Amino acid sequence: MPHLTEEIWSLLGLGKDSIQFSAPPEKLALDAVTDVVERRRLVSSIYETVQSGRNLRSASKLPSNRKIGFILRTNDKSFSEQIPVLSRLLNADQVTLDLNYDAPAGTPVALTPLGELFIAVAAADQARERERLDKEIARIAEEARNVEAKLQNNAFVERAPAAVVEEHRQRLNDFNAQLAKLKQARGVLD
Repeated sequence: MPHLTEEIWSLLGLGKDSIQFSAPPEKLALDAVTDVVERRRLVSSIYETVQSGRNLRSASKLPSNRKIGFILRTNDKSFSEQIPVLSRLLNADQVTLDLNYDAPAGTPVALTPLGELFIAVAAADQARERERLDKEIARIAEEARNVEAKLQNNAFVERAPAAVVEEHRQRLNDFNAQLAKLKQARGVLD
C-alpha cells in the first residue's frame, strides 16, 4: 500500500517531497492544524461521494466497467481541483459541476457531502432503462400470477401447511409492492 501512503502524505501536506525520501515527521496533533483538518474533511467527502456514486450506478444496473457521466449540483467550488480524482474513482467519462442543474424526471440522484450527485442520462440510456423496466415488470407480474394461482387453488390452501400458505401470501404482497414501484419508475420515464 505504498501508493496510498504517498497519496495521503501529499494530500495532507505533511511534506514537499515523496515520503520515501523524507525524514520521519515529528509528532503532530492533526486536530490542531486547521489545514490538515480541512483536507481530512475533503478526503472524507470525496470518499462518501464516490461510494454514493457507485451505489447509484449499481441501483441503476449500469456496469461498473462502463464510463458514464455524472453531474454534481453544489455551491462549493473549493474542491474543483479534485474533479479528476473523483472522475477516476467513479470511472466517469466526465464529472460536471453545475449549480443550476435541473434534472429530468427519473434521473438517479444521491445526496452526498459535496452536493447532489446525478447520473447524466442520455436519451439512449432512457430507452434502455424503459426496456429494462418493461422486462422486469413482465417478470414480476408473471411470478405474482403464479403465486396468486396457487393461493386460489383450494386444494393447495387446504393441504399445505399454514406456514407455507402464509409464505405464499407474503410473497404475493412483496411482488405487488415491487410491481407498484417498478410501474411508478416506468411512468416517470414517459
